[in-house]
Amino acid sequence: MDLNGSGGRLPVVIRAMGGRDLPGLLRMRRGGVRLDAPDSLVSGYTPLGGIVQGRWNPLRGSRIRTYIASANRTPVAFVQARERSLDQRHKWDLLYLGAARVPAAATPERRVDLWTALLDYTTVAAGRRGVQRLYAKVAGASEVAEAFHAAGYTRYGEETLYLLHGVPRGDPAAMDGVDEIDLRPQLPGDTWALHQLYTLTAPKTVQHAEAHTSHRWELPARGMLASRNGPRERGFVVERGHEIAIYCRVARRGNRARLEVVYEPAARELLEPALGAILRWLDPGPGERIYCAVREFQAELGSALLAHGFVATEVQDALVRYTVVSMRSPALALAGRPARERRLAGGVPAGSLRRQALPPQDETTGRCYDATHEVMTLVEI
Repeated sequence: MDLNGSGGRLPVVIRAMGGRDLPGLLRMRRGGVRLDAPDSLVSGYTPLGGIVQGRWNPLRGSRIRTYIASANRTPVAFVQARERSLDQRHKWDLLYLGAARVPAAATPERRVDLWTALLDYTTVAAGRRGVQRLYAKVAGASEVAEAFHAAGYTRYGEETLYLLHGVPRGDPAAMDGVDEIDLRPQLPGDTWALHQLYTLTAPKTVQHAEAHTSHRWELPARGMLASRNGPRERGFVVERGHEIAIYCRVARRGNRARLEVVYEPAARELLEPALGAILRWLDPGPGERIYCAVREFQAELGSALLAHGFVATEVQDALVRYTVVSMRSPALALAGRPARERRLAGGVPAGSLRRQALPPQDETTGRCYDATHEVMTLVEI
């Protein structure tokens, strides 16, 4: 890759972050794009905090991994991904893509190529750990979205992000019908009913991509090892008859909160009063921010949020990248095969070789991709 216009080639190394990379990463912490909104906004995530949580926090609940692309031993781009905890260890969420202000990442085209190579590397690293799906939420028309699509991510849904900044419009307690709402806290016995509510309301394409189990609807336990700085979550349900019609999970940390709403289409008229009751419980002050991501099949929810003073801020695509971890019998690894093929016999995510001619050998040392390899041909300057 020609970084100085002299025609010389400088190899780019893609590998896991090391301690010596910290100064270079600190210089890039403000030069990138935050992903996974609104969760990353409410949780208090920052790229620097992600580095600490990934390497030096012994009580971390879900690890954040950082992978970098460096030229001449200087980091020029990086990606951060979060492992999900407990029963969802087979899923990762992409949190951040960063780039340095150097010639190697000076144009959108160069950043797209560097980020695509990083995302390909992350897919390989995740697949080797048994991860089956990687997720990202990205603005539809951007260089970041271009990098994700080039790296094999597919769109399975769309979300509109709504924000309430400050006090809700009107008095939530005075909303028509709020006294008739049977709003109660979520109980442990509601888990199966909530999973059924999601199954009946989400499109099949969304269900297949997210692959939720009933554990998804359990509120996280806050034991001694739980992060004290993470958001606190509460759940509320609205019943109609003996069935749950509306569910809202509230995550709150400091002056920020997130609402996640699942509801029956037949219960759309209860959304406004139900949201009013939840906002009354939250009682946000002038400086607080409340986020809610509305999916493309939840148009009624968007109208109910607007009625309470929320505003639509951005539209983002929900993306997923599938991996395949397959093992071959050792007898199939013939003695005369090249070393590259013997490494691949242990299982490589599907499609990871489409842009990356050679997979990384080791996350600590990395592999040096020069202009002779396909992945560096893509970022050749």
